[in-house]
Amino acid sequence: MTATTLINYSTRDFASKEDLELYLERQDAAFSPEVTKLFTDAGMLRRVVTRIWNKKHTFRVGIVFEYRDQAAFEACKPLLEKHYLSAVEGLATQVFGSRGVVLHEFVSDEFQG
Repeated sequence: MTATTLINYSTRDFASKEDLELYLERQDAAFSPEVTKLFTDAGMLRRVVTRIWNKKHTFRVGIVFEYRDQAAFEACKPLLEKHYLSAVEGLATQVFGSRGVVLHEFVSDEFQG
């Protein structure tokens, strides 16, 4: 079992491949090693960005933030506003977010989390 107890999952839809690529460049720059340390010190355990590939004619990413607990999520909110949301501001996207608590988990012995 991992230490994750709260997960934030969202998808972002873009109008074009170029908009998606610009987003990826900006978010990569926003999560510098220094900023990532701020997040991990605040309790973020993991962040994953996926490119959704099984929807034709769609330019979409999935974003997973995993937190130690509710307090970690709350501690990371101002960091998200300062470092992440400001970096992707102005991009025309549709965002669909979900938050959940971990109820069941399978983790392979090969997973290096």
